[in-house]
Amino acid sequence: MPTDKKIQIVELYKNLIEDSKALFIVDYKGVTVEEITAIRRKFNECNSKYKVVKNSLFKIATKDTEFEEVTKDLVGTNGVIFIKDDPVAVAKTLNDILKDYSSFEYKTGILEGKIVEEASLKALAQLPPKEVLQAQLLALFVAPATNMVNLLAATPRNFLNLLNAYKSSKEN
Repeated sequence: MPTDKKIQIVELYKNLIEDSKALFIVDYKGVTVEEITAIRRKFNECNSKYKVVKNSLFKIATKDTEFEEVTKDLVGTNGVIFIKDDPVAVAKTLNDILKDYSSFEYKTGILEGKIVEEASLKALAQLPPKEVLQAQLLALFVAPATNMVNLLAATPRNFLNLLNAYKSSKEN
């Protein structure tokens, strides 16, 4: 018979899962409480939540969700990063944390229904921020129109340059 406390924990996990686009799972064994608090703050800055989870309750919470696949092999000490917005920013933060804390280890993750291994996490962390990608995409859309305007303006500009050169030659 489940206790009220366990039911509340499962509900908390379910609420976090519903608000998440992706999950990253890490092993926090050997990390102190102060370090975990600092890590939590870093993830909060990325609009994500870091929670230390109880494996059995987390498995119950992920049942029949897109994240169920990553919880099948959960053993040991696990922390979950619930990603609400930008997975790239969280991947960058996690990559930095993995460098700073040697005992903090990445296990697995899931993004858009696909498993994210450590190599994929590092590749994701190398992407530019979302705003930069949007600006690059906008530049691609605007480039043909800009080229057309420059092309249309080239003939009058060249003619004006020709007139200015003729004027200069007559003055000399």
